[in-house]
Amino acid sequence: MTELIVVIATLAMLATVLLPAGIKSLRKAKKTGSLNNLRTYLQADMLYFADRGEFPPMDTWVPSSISTNRLAIVAEYAGVQLPPGPAAAWPKRRQQPGWVNDPIARTSGKAEGLTVGGGLYTGYVYVGRIDESPMVKMGFGSVTDPEHAADRKNLRRGVLWATLLAEFSSTEPRRFECFHYETVFAYPDFVFKQPEVEGLYRGWSDGSVEWLPRKHISFGGAGIQIRHVMGNYYY
Repeated sequence: MTELIVVIATLAMLATVLLPAGIKSLRKAKKTGSLNNLRTYLQADMLYFADRGEFPPMDTWVPSSISTNRLAIVAEYAGVQLPPGPAAAWPKRRQQPGWVNDPIARTSGKAEGLTVGGGLYTGYVYVGRIDESPMVKMGFGSVTDPEHAADRKNLRRGVLWATLLAEFSSTEPRRFECFHYETVFAYPDFVFKQPEVEGLYRGWSDGSVEWLPRKHISFGGAGIQIRHVMGNYYY
């Protein structure tokens, strides 16, 4: 009996060490997938720009809501597939083509189907031509630094796409929505405290992509890029 207890205790100890390591290793692989997907979006837009002389418009009033028209542009120029039919008939994210969603968002179960913004919640944010967007024109949000985002004609270097990092208008410590986090396990709603945020990827209008770690994000104040009725956004 004593030997059995020792074996069980040893296995439990190994599990506490190996399980978190395994989870973090899996998440690292998904982080690579997140970057690859972001490159797909970005490269499609660069080809669109070369063809049309302008970037596609942002056509929803919530930055984290990507319309099917916007996804169709990416699919056309990247040579990838979308599910057939209207978005309401699409399968859940796990059955959608892998490029559409951030890999962690894909398995999160969060915000399946059409969102209140009229598009799909993919874990990515499009901010190209945001100064012309329905969000700004309808007064749902304002852009604190318009020159940080890409403009229609690419007259300056600006952000086109980023992975989601939003901040709810709340005084609660746990108010940052993201899919790149430093805790072993995610909260069910994928809303974290500021020290638990790992960072974000962002793609620029010159075709480059970079990782922005938490320590380089100015949370609150000037660091907020979009002040929205549903929360603030960083990119």
